[in-house]
Amino acid sequence: MKIALTVENGPCNSELRGWCLAIAIYWLVSTTFSVILAPNALNFVGFAIFVVANICLLIGTLKEKPVLVFVWLIFAAIEVISFPFAVFGVIFHYGGYREATGLNSTFGALFIYILTLLVILFSARLVYSFYLQLKNSEASKQTPRALNVV
Repeated sequence: MKIALTVENGPCNSELRGWCLAIAIYWLVSTTFSVILAPNALNFVGFAIFVVANICLLIGTLKEKPVLVFVWLIFAAIEVISFPFAVFGVIFHYGGYREATGLNSTFGALFIYILTLLVILFSARLVYSFYLQLKNSEASKQTPRALNVV
């Protein structure tokens, strides 16, 4: 089974712009609730990164600025890189990773981190596709057209 890195449309043949707006709003709301319901130092440090990245995605999607959308892709890369640290932190109980999920159970915390990784990977695929669409549309606007000189 081969999975393409980019898609032309979002799920249900909807446009990617709407999905990027929904992704930004989802992550802003879910992170705000997680910080309110299970406050700890790890959540507050991550909260600043989440807010900056998702505000950039929100503004970048509304104003169609590929640079701001790319900031969210950097955030997604940071999340994917930090996943092994979170797994080891949950298993060996260090760094407050288990408590950051709001659970004290090892399997429950691992399930939440795996589910979060899957959602981030799905979101990153859609945002990357939208980023490429913006980049291609911006490049087509900037290419000068050849004119016949008489």
